[in-house]
Amino acid sequence: MTRRIFLYLFGVGLGIIVSFLFFGDRDVDFSYLPNARTLKHLRAQEFRISEQAICQLDCIGVSQLFFENIFNEGDLEVDFSSSDVEGLCKTYFIEVDEVKFSKFHIDDCDSLSLLTHVEVQNCDCR
Repeated sequence: MTRRIFLYLFGVGLGIIVSFLFFGDRDVDFSYLPNARTLKHLRAQEFRISEQAICQLDCIGVSQLFFENIFNEGDLEVDFSSSDVEGLCKTYFIEVDEVKFSKFHIDDCDSLSLLTHVEVQNCDCR
C-alpha cells in the first residue's frame, strides 16, 4: 500500500515538473466572467478619447495618460444594467473607485474603444 502511494506521489510530482518545464512561466489570465471578458475585449482594441471627454478630464485635472493607465490597469466594474449592449455599437458604463470620477462611458464600435463621457460634477463641457 505504501509503495502505491509513493509511486502515485512520484508520478504526480514528475507530472508537475514536466508540465512546468513544458508550459514555462506563462501569464495566465482568468477572463471567463462577463466583466473580465468585456474589459479584456475593450482593452485589446484601439483606444481614443472624444473631445468632450478630454474637456471633462481637463476640468477635473486628470491627464489623458493617467486615464489610460486607469483604463488599462485599474480595477474596473462594468455596469451591465445601465449599459446598452444591443446593436452594432455597444455603450458600456464602467465604474471605478478611488479617483476623481466614479463612472465613464466607453463606446465599443468596429474595433475601437472610444471614451465618450466622464461623469464629473460642476463641469461645463458640451
